[in-house]
Amino acid sequence: MIASKSKTFETATGYFDYMAETLGYPPYHHYFESDTVMSDGLKLHLDVFEFDKKAPTIVFIPGTAIYALCYAEMLYKLGQAGFNVVGLDPRGHGQSEGVRGDYTISELMDDIENTIDYAIGRFNKKVTLMGSSQGGILAFYMAARDERIDAVICQNFADLTGEETTQLTRHPRLFKYMRMIIGGKAGELISNAMIPMSAYIDMESIPVRYFGNIRQFIENDPLAVKNISVRALQSLGHTALDKPISLIRVPVMVFQGDKDTIFPVSYTKGIYDKLACRKRMIVYPNMSHALMSENVDDILPDIVEWLTDIYRVNKK
Repeated sequence: MIASKSKTFETATGYFDYMAETLGYPPYHHYFESDTVMSDGLKLHLDVFEFDKKAPTIVFIPGTAIYALCYAEMLYKLGQAGFNVVGLDPRGHGQSEGVRGDYTISELMDDIENTIDYAIGRFNKKVTLMGSSQGGILAFYMAARDERIDAVICQNFADLTGEETTQLTRHPRLFKYMRMIIGGKAGELISNAMIPMSAYIDMESIPVRYFGNIRQFIENDPLAVKNISVRALQSLGHTALDKPISLIRVPVMVFQGDKDTIFPVSYTKGIYDKLACRKRMIVYPNMSHALMSENVDDILPDIVEWLTDIYRVNKK
């Protein structure tokens, strides 16, 4: 049973049908098969688009607070371009099990590893990770851990141990002091406490079609995460990559809009310049943090071109 502010639905599909009809966007969710994968005893929800058993697979990781089908248009069009797609709702997100908004980066990486296992088992070994915002960070972190993947595509990325990451939060100066506090004994005592997601990220500044901005979307969507745990913030403030950025060998594509109010272009460029692997960075003019839902047709050709080049070289 899924209860929104306006109506109650028996299933998530019923909710998606209602929203598509009410707001007038295409019902892309009908093209995906629902499946599950287990991770640390939790049942995680997957949205799967099967193009061809022999085609490469894109494992997709959504951003903070939201879930894979929030990117249904992008995922569907990637499938139409010739790829299998496996969209993951990480633990505590979307239709997956787990305490809402309570996770660590390491736990989410376990979820991704299990989803990669699923993709390889169902399709083949040709797997690329793709992520948006926090999902982009996770894809980047996986590039430093799991060399089974052929490439990663990141809308934004970060090194969570760097002092500069405080500027990615809504209140950088406050988060800098919070980072010191929650990283110590005091943080352990309140690790299960929850704070509003809107206190962590400036959601009003991110425009979203049909809803106005991302805060309005999250407040109205019954599957969106409203709060984040102190334990999750601890992890977001201290988790290190498995290897130095300069030693990452998995090819990395990163992109963002120049109107992104969370990730400054200069921050992304600073990390990109440390990469010694095959890489590509694209900055799209006049696009916001929500470009993966707002500007699909503008950015899709570059993503498909990168994937085509990757699989032209890596013929497994």
